[in-house]
Amino acid sequence: MDNFKQNRIKKIELASGILIGIIIIGFIAYVIYQRENVIAGMLRIITSPAVLITDFLVIGGIGAVFLNAFLILIFNLTLTKLLKVEINGLVIACFFTVFGFSFFGKNILNVLPFYLGGILYSVFEHIDFKEIFITICFTTALAPFVSEVAFRVDTTDTSYINAIALGIIIGFIVTPLAKKMANFHEGFNLYNLGFTGGILGAVITSILKLYHFQIIPTRIISTEFDLALKILCTAVFIALIIIGFIINDSSFKGYRNLLKDTGLKADYVLKYGYGLTFINMGIMGFVAIGFLMLIGEKLNGPLLAGVLAVVGFSAYGKHFKNTIPILVGVWFAGWGTSTNGFTTALSALFGTSLAPVAGVYGTVWGIIAGWLHLAVVQSIGTVHGGLNLYNNGFSAGIVAGFLLPFMNITRTYKATQRMKYLKRKKQLYKAISEERKKWADEDEDDI
Repeated sequence: MDNFKQNRIKKIELASGILIGIIIIGFIAYVIYQRENVIAGMLRIITSPAVLITDFLVIGGIGAVFLNAFLILIFNLTLTKLLKVEINGLVIACFFTVFGFSFFGKNILNVLPFYLGGILYSVFEHIDFKEIFITICFTTALAPFVSEVAFRVDTTDTSYINAIALGIIIGFIVTPLAKKMANFHEGFNLYNLGFTGGILGAVITSILKLYHFQIIPTRIISTEFDLALKILCTAVFIALIIIGFIINDSSFKGYRNLLKDTGLKADYVLKYGYGLTFINMGIMGFVAIGFLMLIGEKLNGPLLAGVLAVVGFSAYGKHFKNTIPILVGVWFAGWGTSTNGFTTALSALFGTSLAPVAGVYGTVWGIIAGWLHLAVVQSIGTVHGGLNLYNNGFSAGIVAGFLLPFMNITRTYKATQRMKYLKRKKQLYKAISEERKKWADEDEDDI
């Protein structure tokens, strides 16, 4: 078994190395071609308030954005190695999601205080930090709080200290909160930390506003890097499918079984192996890009984060059968309304966190969940002032928690009706059987 685990680890490390290599080559080539000042761009990213929606492609340029993303990725990979964290579906989902949000909202400095808070919590509770490592990684959704306090809200001499202290406090208290919040949506929102971050962000934002700290939402979105990002994504998705195909003994065998999975608390790595998981991730990447092309939206920092979140969580709950109903529901909700294409696209990609709804309760409920998600997500951001990057995860948690009682009532009613039908059917068969027996007895008497 130990050799089997070692082989799996080597396969995942090989796959990760190839994917990172593809991105690095594309990154270096593009930076050299554009002759960007990466260092100056990186400084602008680090000192940006980072409130929703701040596209770092506009702030720092594509070279600086990829440098920022790689620094965060390497930092997390190093911690994973040092802590000896097993690479499962949730870990893969975490890495892809955090990498994606490095294109808007997260930078290598504003995420660090959360890890310090997590370490302090692990010491306080006498637990191993690796047990809460993934929770802390996702908690960096609240990174804009650190940047906002450091560079906009508080202009005193202690602003940086205040920002670091706030990040440490959030990192310290988030783990018990996340465990509690998961009960609200019962796992039907894959982005549980988005829901937790929304609640926590709302409380902190309210406190800041109480002391007259003004948080100003922004809307900075790039439009010029669509082709470069699509080429890079296509290369990564093809690589994922090829690597998965090779790991899965050069076949797609078993993928149909994965597509039958509901996606509820489903770690595809543990259930189906790395091969099928990578195949699913690559396919879902093309589904996400295809959806953007279908509705005519260009790739930018936020939408790339949405695509990568879809790909990452295709290792933990998503496949095209349970995500397409969500996409359809969001698109349907935006059709014929004043909602712009970017908002619809972003809400649809991140709204696929509701994939287990479609997986467990069916396509119709999936479409309803997607439709309701777009309605909720457009208003819910004001609660936390745009400082929770996983705003869609917050919305999805509310939608899932709201729909669950109705979905369960419907399911119970259908189950009850089916039981009554089967009971009547059984009684009918019994009556027919008794009648046939009676006829047979009468025939014997006649003879």
